[in-house]
Amino acid sequence: MKISEITAEIIHGKGYVVLPDLLSLKETTAARNLILQLAEQEKQHDKLIIEGKKERLYGLIYKGDVFTNLVQDKLIISVIEAIIGKDAILGGFSAHILHPGAKRMGIHVDYPYWAMPSPFPKYPILELQVIWMMEDFTADNGAPLFAAGTQNLATQPNKKQFQKTAEKITGTAGSAVISHGLCWHDTSENKSDRPRVSLLGNYTPQYVHPLENNLFDHQPATIQNASPKLRKLLRHTWMSKADPIYGMRFIK
Repeated sequence: MKISEITAEIIHGKGYVVLPDLLSLKETTAARNLILQLAEQEKQHDKLIIEGKKERLYGLIYKGDVFTNLVQDKLIISVIEAIIGKDAILGGFSAHILHPGAKRMGIHVDYPYWAMPSPFPKYPILELQVIWMMEDFTADNGAPLFAAGTQNLATQPNKKQFQKTAEKITGTAGSAVISHGLCWHDTSENKSDRPRVSLLGNYTPQYVHPLENNLFDHQPATIQNASPKLRKLLRHTWMSKADPIYGMRFIK
């Protein structure tokens, strides 16, 4: 699909697009294994967020090149900047682990919309979410549920309507889902016999307060060696000495 087709589907169509096989199976498997290894390490230091059979792992930007590469994937960033604009930042990036028996999270819209009163503003678009599939997403292992077209309603989710229209989004390891923050969605139950692992990226305009603390587990070397794009996503872009300190431009 062309960038224009992807953005049209996200804004006016279903509200989400699946981009298949952006990573090889080898790359995805290595990333998945690293996430599970890091989760075990974080658990020992009480830094892993555990809610029943669900776990969240933060600070990934500083825990491996694979993660810094994913948040600035060229195709993903092209779509995000086409919708949000060149000022897009990374509002959050974490791993989501659904262990066997994990229940549904609950129907929701994404931040910052859930922190605002409904009905929500349709424009400007305040958030896009990227779900990286660290393994095949199947009908049985907790694949996300999306209610197509609900971003156009710009309201809090309606449970009955969601149950009637929501579909499970399945795909192969290494694929990614980009979705509009207003599109109603949920996780499904993990009825399989192994953990289902994903990565969740939250992208917003620079004027939206980030969902997560991107300095969690901060490692200075990561910023020092970061590409200009990653520095910008993490709000570490330094202005030149010739620029005004606030970056304001006046019309003369």
